[in-house]
Amino acid sequence: MQKIFCLVRKKNLPALPEECVRVQVLAHLVNDLGFPAGCIAIERELASMPHLQGVSHPLPLRRADIVCFAKKTGGDKSLFPLLLIECKSVKLTRKMENQVVGYNHFLKADFVALVNQHEVRTGWFDREIGEYRFISMLPSYGELLSQARSA
Repeated sequence: MQKIFCLVRKKNLPALPEECVRVQVLAHLVNDLGFPAGCIAIERELASMPHLQGVSHPLPLRRADIVCFAKKTGGDKSLFPLLLIECKSVKLTRKMENQVVGYNHFLKADFVALVNQHEVRTGWFDREIGEYRFISMLPSYGELLSQARSA
């Protein structure tokens, strides 16, 4: 089986279709969009996320493909989930948008994104219209951080 090198995890991985998308997105996040590699969690169960430790309600047994964390400003320098990314190897659909929004119900990232080899959809909850709004691009770390409610 062919292998693909992951810049963030610093190892070769099987070149499965979804893994190729994940590795491509990770490289784009770090090299082009300014995301700090040390603040990215890859294929982690929700229960293992630092900000969800000690929550009183049970968490579903789900894994998040990519979660980009950021440090809060002010006195509290703890990490918060800035962006949740789900990677797909097939055409993106509205059902997939609903899936990533459902995952985010537990994770509570300020932004969500769906990506495949050819498409990107980045979303956030728009309080004025009471639903998620999606755009066809992935903003930089700085742009997302400047718009984050949790910062």
